Amino acid sequence: MLKIRFRIILSLFAGLALFGSCNNGHKVTAPLISFITPSSGFKVAIGDSLPLNPTVVNNSGSSYTWAVNGVVVSSSKIFMFTPLKIGDYTIQLKVSNEVGSDDKSILVTTFTNNSPYITKVFDYQYGPGQMATGIPSDWKGNDFVGQPWTGTRTYTSLGGWGGYIIAGFDHTIKNVTGADFGVYTQPGTGSEPGVVYVMYDANKDGIPNDGDWAEIRGSEYNNSETIHNYQVTYYKPVTNGDGYVTWKDNQGNSGELVPEYGTGSWWWSGYGNQTSVVFTGERLPDAYINTSTQAGVQNWAVRPGLFSFGYAECYFNLDYNNSLKANLFDISNAVDKSGTPVTLPGITFIKVQSGVFQIAGWLNEVSPEISGAVDLSLVQYTPN
Repeated sequence: MLKIRFRIILSLFAGLALFGSCNNGHKVTAPLISFITPSSGFKVAIGDSLPLNPTVVNNSGSSYTWAVNGVVVSSSKIFMFTPLKIGDYTIQLKVSNEVGSDDKSILVTTFTNNSPYITKVFDYQYGPGQMATGIPSDWKGNDFVGQPWTGTRTYTSLGGWGGYIIAGFDHTIKNVTGADFGVYTQPGTGSEPGVVYVMYDANKDGIPNDGDWAEIRGSEYNNSETIHNYQVTYYKPVTNGDGYVTWKDNQGNSGELVPEYGTGSWWWSGYGNQTSVVFTGERLPDAYINTSTQAGVQNWAVRPGLFSFGYAECYFNLDYNNSLKANLFDISNAVDKSGTPVTLPGITFIKVQSGVFQIAGWLNEVSPEISGAVDLSLVQYTPN
């Protein structure tokens, strides 16, 4: 029995000696990362890809961790970085094994040759309202193009219900997670909701002729007061100087646009000799209510609980961004004429239309003023 135990002990010693000699011949060391990078970092166009394939010494049995601006994104040896938004990125690689680890950081700056802003207006039609006399008959909505509030740019008034502008970008805005584009407001505080429609340039001809518009579904889409496929015909005042614009709709209603102050004829300015104009779209609920309890006193305020998201020129709601002074929109909220969600890879064109048909006392008509639109992936802004 003693001989057997002695042999076992000798065998163990021999095995340990053999292991030690092998281990000394193949000593495991920590990995070492090597990158060849430009002195100022990499520059990558939005939508392009940067393949990152590091040289790693002592990489046997190592694990890889890639992080972008502190967020872990991959555990593969090779990482393909495809930036979707303008900005500066720090990409960090950490390689680890049982002995130790090494890490390296890479700076990537993104750029684009596209304009973040609207580059062309295709159609502009003012809805009868109080700004009519200030709009030349040949004006094409030029203030909607380019970066807002620069140079002589101010804002585009859509006028009363139905007035609209159709415009486009010089590229397709990709449909990504979250908000994709914004519509700038007139810097102020008075919400005057506009309905937003979008279109993808499927035939790639740069013209908004790719079928029906898809509507960005807003908070009041299913409101019982909202009327889809609404149509109004406005008529030129019979008497110049003191006549009012009259109207009738496709619901059997009719009336006059009676301003709180001034005369009615100037609401027709810009239509020239046309005796009538027709607008079709979505009518939203009345936006304002007179909250005053005193006779003869008006205190108009936006009705509580309405227009919380999904409309242009709405302040203090869920999608208004304070740093941009714009309402933000998600392409994924697009629906077709029947209200069925549509899947769009992106959008190239937008249409913004005055959505509220209401004369709110001294405010006169509820008419959106908007200052352009922006691809959110191509500008840096601060979330609220």
